[in-house]
Amino acid sequence: MLWRRLQGGRARWLLRVAVSIGIVTYILVDVDTEDLVRTLASVRPVPLAGALALFLAGQVLSAYKWSLLGRSVGYARPVGEYTRFYFIGMFFNLFGPSTIGGDVVRALYLAEGHRPGIAINSVVFDRVSGLVLLMALGAAALIAFPQYGLPWPLTASLVAGGLVLVLGWWMCPRLVRLLPAGNRFRRQVETELGPFWRDRVLLVRVAVASLAFHLTQVGVQYVLARAAGVALPFSYCLVYHPVISLMTALPLSVAGLGVREGGYLYFLTRIDVDDSIAVTLGLLWFALTVLAGLVGGALFVASGAALPRVHPRPAAAGRAGGRVGGVRRRPETTSRFGDGQRECRPVDTADGVPRPAKPARQTCRSVSASP
Repeated sequence: MLWRRLQGGRARWLLRVAVSIGIVTYILVDVDTEDLVRTLASVRPVPLAGALALFLAGQVLSAYKWSLLGRSVGYARPVGEYTRFYFIGMFFNLFGPSTIGGDVVRALYLAEGHRPGIAINSVVFDRVSGLVLLMALGAAALIAFPQYGLPWPLTASLVAGGLVLVLGWWMCPRLVRLLPAGNRFRRQVETELGPFWRDRVLLVRVAVASLAFHLTQVGVQYVLARAAGVALPFSYCLVYHPVISLMTALPLSVAGLGVREGGYLYFLTRIDVDDSIAVTLGLLWFALTVLAGLVGGALFVASGAALPRVHPRPAAAGRAGGRVGGVRRRPETTSRFGDGQRECRPVDTADGVPRPAKPARQTCRSVSASP
């Protein structure tokens, strides 16, 4: 069983590697590499630095949104702590096929061994709400700006998907009642994620913070285009950014490599942007993600470079009367009786509660007296 799982995981990983290699190979064949190198070399540093600052500010805003959820279920930590955990999660995202690994890491940091399931639920709800608002933003942009002439199957599927996600997210607690009482998904929504859905004010605050975060990321796209030497309409950034973000988040490739650049190549060449600039924008977006992840790596090292435990570490035994394995030990004693020695040691008691009515039970053994 375990071997089959390992083989299945290896096969999925190799498939993602193959997808990335295949798309990257196609891009390198389709795009003039000399033009690509010249475009990369001509990137303007000042707009690039501005895009990086805006990108990092957006991540702090996203961490704040997560803190709203965490605090609602009892994790009363400062926003700075949530931000540190969030960036450390971004660091671990660099090594996985999707964002799942980083999400688990930041849940571990938030819980620190206490109620890890609730911490994971806060991260899950954070991700789901972010995805819903991202799709809603993309659907609204496609409806508001039809002049870009995207293929109608793509437009229809994105708009329909966005509407379904928004309605499903808002009505999910009611819709799960249609499932059997013992259904696992229903139980998760009603019991584990229920506290988030029951607080309507919290939902509104999370939605506003999520929308603000996504708009900052759209702004990053706008500034990155200026850095690469092209003036993109902000409205078109609203159209393509949600789609590319969704494509990159899916576990289809290694860290989104190839899928992201292919998405930029498709959307930007439709409005007559040079293909080398399109690929450059994809690479610059990836570079910002890596830089933010490296900030998280520095925070990880500063935090001790060790992941928190899923369960709290048992309390270390004290010098006297401490607990070992949940059992309290009394300090050892030695008594003398007559010419010989009787060495007496208290017997461990499971509860560790002293009982004054009875002397502590002892085990004794005789020891020959010293000459």
